[in-house]
Amino acid sequence: MSTSSSSLSNALTSIAPQTTTTGTSTFAATLQASVTRALEIAALPMQALQADQSTISGETSELNTLSGLFNSLQTSLQNISSGTGGGAVQATVADPSVLTASVNGSPLAGTYTVDIVNAGSYSSAISNSATPVTDPTSQNISPSTSFTLTVGTSTYTVTASDLNDLAAGINSSGAPVQAVVINLGSPESPNYQLSLQSTSLGGVALQLNDGTNNLLTTLNTGSDASYTVDGQPALPAEPISTDSSTVTIAPGLNVTLEAEGTTTVTIASSLSSVSSELSSFVNAYNAAFAEVEKNTGQNGGALVGDSSVLDMQEALTQMITYAGSSGSITSLAQLGVEFSQQGTLTFDPTVIAGLSQSQITDALTFLGDTTGGFVQYANNTLDSITDPSTGVVVTDTQSLQNQNTQDQAEIANDQAQLTLLQTNLNAQMAEANALIARLQNQNTFLQGLFQASTSNNPNASTVG
Repeated sequence: MSTSSSSLSNALTSIAPQTTTTGTSTFAATLQASVTRALEIAALPMQALQADQSTISGETSELNTLSGLFNSLQTSLQNISSGTGGGAVQATVADPSVLTASVNGSPLAGTYTVDIVNAGSYSSAISNSATPVTDPTSQNISPSTSFTLTVGTSTYTVTASDLNDLAAGINSSGAPVQAVVINLGSPESPNYQLSLQSTSLGGVALQLNDGTNNLLTTLNTGSDASYTVDGQPALPAEPISTDSSTVTIAPGLNVTLEAEGTTTVTIASSLSSVSSELSSFVNAYNAAFAEVEKNTGQNGGALVGDSSVLDMQEALTQMITYAGSSGSITSLAQLGVEFSQQGTLTFDPTVIAGLSQSQITDALTFLGDTTGGFVQYANNTLDSITDPSTGVVVTDTQSLQNQNTQDQAEIANDQAQLTLLQTNLNAQMAEANALIARLQNQNTFLQGLFQASTSNNPNASTVG
């Protein structure tokens, strides 16, 4: 009997459950799947917000692209304005070897006859060093290191240790001369000397003193230029005299005197600059139009259905349909700008090239500038899109940014709630898992107890 009791005791010990039931039940994977599924369902609102943020990012990016294109279009309008101002006046010189002309304002149309009696010349001098300078980076035309430069009646102090340094010091002294170092010798036997030339026409005294000697020899004493405009001043009066090679012969019209002789300068309105700028405008318009069209239709881009796209379409159409109220030119079509069947613009520069002077004048009036005409109208129309405070782009972008900020706040809140839910579910499922494991252990224990009892009792009946 004692042997049977000992065997039963050993069996019970081996199959008895542990006092701490922290093991894993056979339902652990099912419980974890339930937690995962619950969290997935709880995360759906947050995922929807993240998808909305992705959509907002795409819309913002497309608005930035459109903003750049519309700004470029507006810049092209400003360039047209430049062409209708001083750029619309062209100076043509009959003989460019006598003079060249430039417009820096709005000179009156007409022809100016310029007679250059004397084109003038610059005073010049060269150093007279008896000892050749073979290396201008280490030698100078005088052993002195301090020099006094005289230009006309003004003097300048220059400090230098070598010839290159001397030329550089003269050029940076503020004196109205230009200094260079030239080689009067051969490549094998160089003889570097200092050469000076006045920056204004006329007889200008040039001297460079080292404290003992004047180091310069005059090459040219120089002379003023003289000229007449449209025969004035008439003889026996003296012609106009100047120490500058560039003179103003009419308001907004400068000429550079090149050589003695007579030539004419003709001032007339021109659309050559405008033609180039209109071509650039058409290209900028078409680029903006194409990008807007990408955001329309069933398979359109990020801004399909957004009211800003309609606003942009209306602005593009409205600006092109501008009509002038007077003159022979009242539409862009008369300047060669027309719609294609696809809604884009085309430009034919030969139309502008064929305009008469009176039509050119009317065209300039029609185009106008930032204060009137087509340019002002189109610019104001585009302001509704590009204005940095009230334009469609900035207001839509701000609205999207506000929505994105709101989404981010809700995502943060949802994330916090999801984290809390995960913590609670994990705790609850761990508790359930532990309870099931305990019950399974108890079941195993009871089954073992029953088996041990029957195996040690030969009188026990066989079940079933």
